[in-house]
Amino acid sequence: MMTNQTKSKPHGSIRTIWELCTYDVWGNAKDGYEVNDVYGQGEVEMRIPQTRHNTGTPHEFVSAYPTLRQIKRAVGINPHCRIADTGQGDDLNVYIERKRDGYPLCELHCTSHESLSPVRVKAVTA
Repeated sequence: MMTNQTKSKPHGSIRTIWELCTYDVWGNAKDGYEVNDVYGQGEVEMRIPQTRHNTGTPHEFVSAYPTLRQIKRAVGINPHCRIADTGQGDDLNVYIERKRDGYPLCELHCTSHESLSPVRVKAVTA
């Protein structure tokens, strides 16, 4: 039986800023793909869901991560395109590839936060 102390609970959302980078890709589905060059395309904003973990314990923390739907919308990917699980990065970096053949599409780097697990906003420097 799962107790309240181990469940993850929704906890609102936060505003995040991400640097979007696209690729020049060489190769094909049979032989594989290689990213030849990476191009910065500016920033995108996402309001992403937060989740509270270890509720009611001394180890309670809040994490945040964009949904696949949010990622597709932010980078302009067709909603019907299936993308692979984006878990190959870390909490601040998302690498996106097409699921059917592993074609690398783009990447996102969170620039507004020091960490998204746990959530920590970057300190503002003057």
